[in-house]
Amino acid sequence: MHITGAMLHSLVAVALFSSSFAFACPTGQLTPAQAREELELAISAVETAMPALYWRQSRRDWARRKAEARALLPQVRSEEALFRALRPLLAGIGEGHLSVARSDGMNCRYRETAQLFPLDLLWRDDGAFVTTGHGDAADVPAGARLLSVNGETHEVMLAEMVRVSAHDGANRTGVMRDREGRGYAVVRWWMRGNEAGFDVRLLLPDGKVVRRRLSPVPVAARPPPPDDPSPVATLHWIDGDTAYLYVPTFSNRRYRAAGADFRATIQSIFDALDARGTRNLILDLRDNGGGSEPNESILFSYLVEEPLRKYASVRSRSNALRVTSLSGKVFEHEIYDADELATVRAGAGGDLYRINAPPEGLMTHWERARPVFKGRLVVLAGGATFSGGAELASMLRATDRGLFVGEEVGGTHGGNTSGYKWELTLPHSGMELGIPLLAFQFVWPEQPPHHGAMPHCFVQPSVGERRVENDAAYRLAVRALGKRWSAPSREAC
Repeated sequence: MHITGAMLHSLVAVALFSSSFAFACPTGQLTPAQAREELELAISAVETAMPALYWRQSRRDWARRKAEARALLPQVRSEEALFRALRPLLAGIGEGHLSVARSDGMNCRYRETAQLFPLDLLWRDDGAFVTTGHGDAADVPAGARLLSVNGETHEVMLAEMVRVSAHDGANRTGVMRDREGRGYAVVRWWMRGNEAGFDVRLLLPDGKVVRRRLSPVPVAARPPPPDDPSPVATLHWIDGDTAYLYVPTFSNRRYRAAGADFRATIQSIFDALDARGTRNLILDLRDNGGGSEPNESILFSYLVEEPLRKYASVRSRSNALRVTSLSGKVFEHEIYDADELATVRAGAGGDLYRINAPPEGLMTHWERARPVFKGRLVVLAGGATFSGGAELASMLRATDRGLFVGEEVGGTHGGNTSGYKWELTLPHSGMELGIPLLAFQFVWPEQPPHHGAMPHCFVQPSVGERRVENDAAYRLAVRALGKRWSAPSREAC
């Protein structure tokens, strides 16, 4: 058949339409009934599975937030709107391991349609500071302090981030580190959607206050995030007596991917410290978001010789979890397998408690490591020190082992709910809840309540810092080790 120019044009148009349709993001629409079923399923699953639902919140607060989320349902017509109802509801529980993973369709629409706030930020207690500008904000100098956006101050914006972001207890520092760089722009979009523009007030580094109207930028306007650095712990020598140990993760999966083993790596590092007769050690946990139990205790055993009972209890709900959605669909999950059930016992009310027996139990360690470093220790920790990283920080802080330099640790000092997760997919939206199932409660008191371990020497990051080479917390640690002290205290700062 002879194809005319008009016919060819039509065929190309059809092909282009079909191609764009094939790769278009799904609409993500929800009916009111679907939205209600999703929300009630999430509430039911959390109430059924979490063993310490009222550890970091009151019953009254939980009831209030449930009522607020339900009141939003008449306006929920999309997955994004449901997310905006779910996120504050769950974040207020105060357990940073409780997650909501967005659906593929939601992520597709974000990539294709999101118009983002154009400034990357560093959050500190004294303000939000520009690190990079994009689009028509590219000329905003690094270090400028963001005074307000559309009339909202730094404190208002930070409060919104804390309200909708996963975090432990009343901790704000973890949210500040989690929302560094592009993080604020992303969470602002998820909670507010596209905005026409941003009236900002800035305090420039030269002391001048300016007002600017900034336009949003597409996701592609920002460069992709850098690749993850090596997860393997590294040791560097500062001088003949002092070493710097960087431990970015406790994840066995990441160690295996790097062709390494955590226990073997730590053993070789402490063998090297012992062989050199090292007297001072700086341990950097600022990037350590946790990983695999019991790696935090393995590292602890090379710093504190005597085994320590760290947990008052490790508790879960009964092993078989079961919830039913409003339409009658049943969702079930078992916490422990047959072998693991031998490590727990039933308590009053049917909850299960871990017994204090090897290999983990309630102890830091059962066997003493060799060699144990007994010299002076400085610990660098902060908001990104979370989960197992925060647990190690708490163990060291509770035993007065080490001078802490940095900011409040991102994980709460009295424990957390983490460990195994129930990954439950909401059937209509495709969002996945990650519900932590084990409540780890430490034996020591948590002061102040619902906060992380506090530093002896308070230092927050600044714009333009490079770790170690140009790093205020690291420099303070080195200076502190130049002073004469044995027991850690603020005097060493």
